[in-house]
Amino acid sequence: MSDFDEVTAKLKQTRDELKLQLHLAGKEAEEEWDDLVKDWDKFVQQKQLNKSADEVGEAAKQLGLRMKDAFDRLRKS
Repeated sequence: MSDFDEVTAKLKQTRDELKLQLHLAGKEAEEEWDDLVKDWDKFVQQKQLNKSADEVGEAAKQLGLRMKDAFDRLRKS
């Protein structure tokens, strides 16, 4: 096998590995997004059940922090 063939084969392997990693990262991000949406839905339900202002405020704060962290992680990836 020539040097050119070896380099080409390595580049193809690297390309395929990166494609797989991007796919897996996308699935991971999608799962995290789905979890955030579920948390948002729970938050809205709690609000509709007339929770006290303190409970709703704390839930919103926690959800906001989780969403910020998730967006930061997604932006970095």
